Amino acid sequence: MTRVSAPEGALDLDAFIAAHQLPEEGGIRADQIGRTEGASYHLVQVLGSERPHRHMAHDLTVFVLRGRGVLTRGGRPTPLDTGDAAVVPRGEPHWFASDGAFPAVALVVFTPPLDAPDAIPLEER
Repeated sequence: MTRVSAPEGALDLDAFIAAHQLPEEGGIRADQIGRTEGASYHLVQVLGSERPHRHMAHDLTVFVLRGRGVLTRGGRPTPLDTGDAAVVPRGEPHWFASDGAFPAVALVVFTPPLDAPDAIPLEER
């Protein structure tokens, strides 16, 4: 059993994913699992690729818990595997594409806490 610790306590990753499944066709799913005054904590599942976007009001710290893929930041691809981490400063164009038949799962920390959608597609900039 894999456990993830969040401000509200530890959760069983397998049980959480079973209760919060991606659609069969894949895509992205983000669920908030915790919050403090300074940050919000989200479990993000990706099967396939996100669309290129940026966050204008938030910095992100990404911890890959399962799977692998490529994080493209500012046009530079960086392979990420289970156990890897990355930081995406606010305003930086980025997207993640999973590699394989199973979703990549990451703990993503938004600072400051995410209160409203902040993903701005690159096509709008």
